[in-house]
Amino acid sequence: MPNRSMTDLERFLAVCNGQRPDYVPIFGFPGAPGMSGGAMRKTHERLVQTGMPASVDGCAALGKPCSRQGWHRYWGTTGPVTLDFGLAQGAPGFKETTRVEGEFEIVESESGARTRQVLENDVTYSMPEFIEYPVRDRASWAFYKERTAPARVLAVAEVEDRCRALDQRTRPLVIGAGGAYSVVRSLMGPHRASLMFYDDPELVHDIIAWQTGRFRRFTAPLIARLRPEVVQMGEDLCYNHGMLISPRQFHEFCAAHYREVCACARANGATLVAVDTDGNAMEYVGIARGYGVNAVFPFEVKAGNDLFRIRGQFPDFVCFGWLEKECVNEGNERLIRDEITCKVPPLLEAGRYFPNGDHGLQPLVTFDNMCRFMTLLHEVTGNPEGEFPRKAV
Repeated sequence: MPNRSMTDLERFLAVCNGQRPDYVPIFGFPGAPGMSGGAMRKTHERLVQTGMPASVDGCAALGKPCSRQGWHRYWGTTGPVTLDFGLAQGAPGFKETTRVEGEFEIVESESGARTRQVLENDVTYSMPEFIEYPVRDRASWAFYKERTAPARVLAVAEVEDRCRALDQRTRPLVIGAGGAYSVVRSLMGPHRASLMFYDDPELVHDIIAWQTGRFRRFTAPLIARLRPEVVQMGEDLCYNHGMLISPRQFHEFCAAHYREVCACARANGATLVAVDTDGNAMEYVGIARGYGVNAVFPFEVKAGNDLFRIRGQFPDFVCFGWLEKECVNEGNERLIRDEITCKVPPLLEAGRYFPNGDHGLQPLVTFDNMCRFMTLLHEVTGNPEGEFPRKAV
């Protein structure tokens, strides 16, 4: 029997390197935490209403800090350390106004962006309707760059003081490196971005080069100082049938950013360059791997991902997620056993796999189903952690 004396960091690195840890952790990244990182407030309230102790933290809202220590302890899960500071400081940003129209609120920005979303979207999170985006042409792009340019860089002494606190970490550190396609999509919207790849490719190149420049100036120095275990890009460049841009466009427009991020990560000892992308990532994995990416999450089930194929093609690739999140929703308890037993044991045997839900918990979750799901997942991973009541599936 392995000795249960590994730290979260040692356990994480063992799985990433294809070794056998004392047990496989239920690990999730911010943005797609699965069962491991708390829930939006409305979902958290639902868990409490159906039986979870109200003292369990992890109650999240968009853009606000959230403690997850109690959640990790109660559910026997874990996640990375993230930075709570950055080098870039004092950008003017954009003023916003919000008004209510019936059951929705309209958010309007100085940038020209306009969004329609449900009330209390920061604690529920259904996808907003993005009526207009910040960047629509070269003039709005120039305005956006002006308002997001930092006024100063964090002082060296303060940077060192904050970094020093992370030098003796016992959990993996993740540092975000931005994305390539994602910055174009988030600034222009997927429809306009798709057209711009053809109508004004130089503008697309300029936006991605700006993103790479910010990485080089404001993120690479932190990677060099802290030597994180994970450098993460957020892309969301896939939909339910595959990539939103062609492989040719990816190589033409995104390659330079990927090369720079991956080279920086390698030079500073990062174990993973991980990418957060929704949708069907089957084609993307092979393309991104060619630039140095060696992990993707959360591998959504309904998008048609197949980790058995990924594992067969790329034995050294590190995979996260791929368990249907809807299994823990009310009325779906019959789905739990097959979802876990058909996938997790063979993938654990193959190695380099962190089992988890394939995104985040939904408002229809029940405490009883969470207990059933987590009981079985802990059993098959050999995970002894967690205070939640064990319930047979």
